Amino acid sequence: MGFDQLADALGHQARRQILVELMKHNPVSESGLEGSGVSEIELIHSHLPKLDEMDYIVWDRESQTIMKGPIWEEIEPVVRLLRDNPGCVPTDTFQRTKRS
Repeated sequence: MGFDQLADALGHQARRQILVELMKHNPVSESGLEGSGVSEIELIHSHLPKLDEMDYIVWDRESQTIMKGPIWEEIEPVVRLLRDNPGCVPTDTFQRTKRS
């Protein structure tokens, strides 16, 4: 996969949160993503299917479980870099910021 796909996968705050959560826990349940600020509908109709289709995750809809996918190793170094360097990335990388 190329950089464009990697950037697309990381292109939304919710997907970045999902990927970081997988670095901490593998597998993770959908309920483990609650409190991310993203609606359940958005997760199940947009973000989880997109990451699953890209093969970065494997999403078992029946058991509501998310695991690292077949090409996880391609995205993991970038996710780790973002996670480990919070002072070097914009404040809204993983959490939405309130606008004045």
